[in-house]
Amino acid sequence: MNRTADETGCTDTQAELDVLGRVQLRVQGVPVPKCGELPLRLLALLALQGPFSREEAADLLWNGTTRQALQSLRTALSTLRAALHAAPEVLEGTGAILSVNRQFLRVDALEKPSQAELLHWWRGPLLAGRACRGTDRWMEWRQATETQLLEDHLAALFRAAAQAEAGRAEAFVCRAGELSRTYGGLSMTPTLGGEERAELLGRAQELAALRCARQSVHVQGPRGSGRSSLVRAAFPEAIWFRPDALNGRPDPVWAAHAVDAGRAVFDDVEDLPDWVWPLVHYLEGRGCRVILISTGPLPPQWHDLPVVRVGPVETETLVRLAATLAPAWSAAELPALMMLTAGLPGRAVRLLRAGGATLTALLRVRLAQFGEDALRLLWVSEDSPAAEVDRLCLQCGLDREALRGAVTALTDAGLWVDGRAVHPLVSEVAGELLPWWTRQTLPPIAPSLERAR
Repeated sequence: MNRTADETGCTDTQAELDVLGRVQLRVQGVPVPKCGELPLRLLALLALQGPFSREEAADLLWNGTTRQALQSLRTALSTLRAALHAAPEVLEGTGAILSVNRQFLRVDALEKPSQAELLHWWRGPLLAGRACRGTDRWMEWRQATETQLLEDHLAALFRAAAQAEAGRAEAFVCRAGELSRTYGGLSMTPTLGGEERAELLGRAQELAALRCARQSVHVQGPRGSGRSSLVRAAFPEAIWFRPDALNGRPDPVWAAHAVDAGRAVFDDVEDLPDWVWPLVHYLEGRGCRVILISTGPLPPQWHDLPVVRVGPVETETLVRLAATLAPAWSAAELPALMMLTAGLPGRAVRLLRAGGATLTALLRVRLAQFGEDALRLLWVSEDSPAAEVDRLCLQCGLDREALRGAVTALTDAGLWVDGRAVHPLVSEVAGELLPWWTRQTLPPIAPSLERAR
């Protein structure tokens, strides 16, 4: 896309072209009543796409032989120059290349709206009234351009929602949903296919880096960052290593399938048995590229692998996830989503998929997936200092093994950080889910801890 008028330093506008909704050309502020459909289509093409050769423009806009299309192009150019006679510097190119000078032409679809204008900026389909007729190439170009403009506008709405106050944020998210529904196939998530689409929002650079990899690669990031979903989207044909299915030993049949596929994925390699590493070496020796997924560094012999790091995403991404997966959820609670998920989209997806109109409802469904040991740990952490293991065991009424398991599960889910629940609401909901007799025997702040403060 061309840059906006502000970015090009436009101060000498001679003409204005509206292409969103009703198409209109104004020269020196005066509407041009009769310019013709094809000349305006040509002007929009040059303004939105950039310079075209005469042959390319003619082939895209007109059916028939090349000679007939070029003749139609000359006629359209003549009409367009007549309409722009008071704006002589807009239309450029007298030779083989046609273009417009954006310094002198303002195009509504290319201008960057202010936050106050965002809710009303998109006024209708691209080139409305001129969308249903034309060559196949023109129809494809118009559809692709409209989709890109809409995707950019949705991104702007979600950015604004992430920065706005609660009431205003609701309006931006609702407008994004309205546009997505109105334009049918347009999705509020990237078109990667499957459930991975939502989890991979904000992962364009990482996805490109993986797809461009010409060798084995290491994908590193915290649990809940969307590492596995990223790899599935990048390499749908890859064979995944499943240690449980191999009965604790290498399987020649599985290895043969991996070699045939050309890629093999080993997830959470820090938890895999030692006999896996010779298998990885074997596959590499047979020309199979391996993808190793971990939260931390690999063993020294694998340190030379290129690393694709996966981490937090922008607030805009989580706003878009919320609008897609939990549309009934209030945008007023969006700030808590960043805190609860540390900006990791995988964690956000697991929370938001629970459904519900409030954050409390989402958390209730999410926490119901954990055992009573974990709920005890969350509940007693409310308003208490970060506790040591011995004190936590006493406070929760758990032995060390049960406490360790609960802490691991909650930490991986992002619900436990630095010795306490990540958010007070997590402790509150955990307490509501505990049986009443447990709440009687485990007050959130034990007297012994109160005296120890």
